Amino acid sequence: MKIIELSMKTYNLEKMKQFYTDVLQMTLIEENDRMFSVMAGKTRLNFEHDSQLPFYHLCFRTNDLYFEHIYNTLSKRDVLLPDESGETSLFWEGKQAYFYDPDGNILEVLVRPFNDNEEEPFGWFDVGEIGMPSSSVRQMQEVLTPHVIDKMYGIGDNFAFYGDEFGVFVLVNEGRHWYPTERPATIHPLDITIHGERFLHFKHSNLPYTITVKPN
Repeated sequence: MKIIELSMKTYNLEKMKQFYTDVLQMTLIEENDRMFSVMAGKTRLNFEHDSQLPFYHLCFRTNDLYFEHIYNTLSKRDVLLPDESGETSLFWEGKQAYFYDPDGNILEVLVRPFNDNEEEPFGWFDVGEIGMPSSSVRQMQEVLTPHVIDKMYGIGDNFAFYGDEFGVFVLVNEGRHWYPTERPATIHPLDITIHGERFLHFKHSNLPYTITVKPN
């Protein structure tokens, strides 16, 4: 389940644009006085200005060399988030680190194998995870399964991954803390485009989530 495009809201439009282009070194591909878009490797990120401060979680994947480069860059900005032991450079099947952007979104950089047939870049691969809070993880699974056929793993009453090694939705109950902080997950508008076997477009009946599936 490759995540090819995400559209989110932002409060600090100019600060966010500067952070994603200058600090995270993503390529700016579109902008106007209400929005901007950047490429995180294979994933397009769209940020539209909003009068409310949103709160998202997403994870960027890269290789070991770029992890070290971006980790050193982030460490100079004082935006890295420590775990319970005070560590900011962690390991979960590969190096990982958590940090925040000017809106306060909880972001993650994670080292993973490059799965495409192209030459491995020195930079971002893609967005591998996007958080999707709801009132019930189980109910969200039931909503997704008829449309996005994928597997659930790490299943719990308030947390689960929905997807595969190419990309996942991080399903959490609203109010659950986003690791490694104590900030509770909240629900905000999110448009997601993924690769799939057949074209599909649907909106959640009572949450501000839209998912588009495009054929590979």
